[in-house]
Amino acid sequence: MTLSKDQYIYPAVITKNDEQLIVSFPDLEGCSTSASTIEEGFINAKETLAMHLYELEEKQEMIPEPSDVTSIKVDENQFVTLIETWMPPYRKKMENQAVKKTLTIPKWLDDAAKDADLNYSRILQDALKDELNMDENDRSFSVQEKLNKQLKKVKKSIRDLSKIRVHVNMADDEDTVDHEGTVSNSVKKEIENVKKELHDVADRVKNSDDYQRLNSKINHLLDKLNKK
Repeated sequence: MTLSKDQYIYPAVITKNDEQLIVSFPDLEGCSTSASTIEEGFINAKETLAMHLYELEEKQEMIPEPSDVTSIKVDENQFVTLIETWMPPYRKKMENQAVKKTLTIPKWLDDAAKDADLNYSRILQDALKDELNMDENDRSFSVQEKLNKQLKKVKKSIRDLSKIRVHVNMADDEDTVDHEGTVSNSVKKEIENVKKELHDVADRVKNSDDYQRLNSKINHLLDKLNKK
């Protein structure tokens, strides 16, 4: 018995009947297929072997070692051959296959989404990948990667907020004095109002559920890293 690997080669017994060929794998119980021609038989055998091995991998079951071809005895209408399968492309195919999920949303939200012609499947996929910090090309989501991506989001938010404050402060320094050297009260008042609104927005961001959720995630991930 062996753990999963990328390439497998197993002996297969091909049985010739009047109407079709039967391909079976002595080492893998329940792993068999049929075909009308030898060529089709080899194609179906590779697909069936890959599917059977993928299921064993998903169940985390031990995979049997292949038998020696010379030890397999066959009848007159049978012959033994070797079937090879390369698992990486098949695993990718299985991982990308569509899985049906049922969800419940309020009717008013469903009506609004239909009116906007939104793609439920794509939105759900994007939301899940965002929540898991994953993308199309990189499906890994280690603790370190999660931490890095969360920190990037926080840093970006801080940079954006800093830019806004810089612009307001520059306006406060440059635009409040008119050409005669006197302070324009109206402009100064307007800038003060903008600064107040800015501080209010910053407070709301810090107190928002999204900010608290991200902050909690970062702390949780840091705890995991510290425990290693």
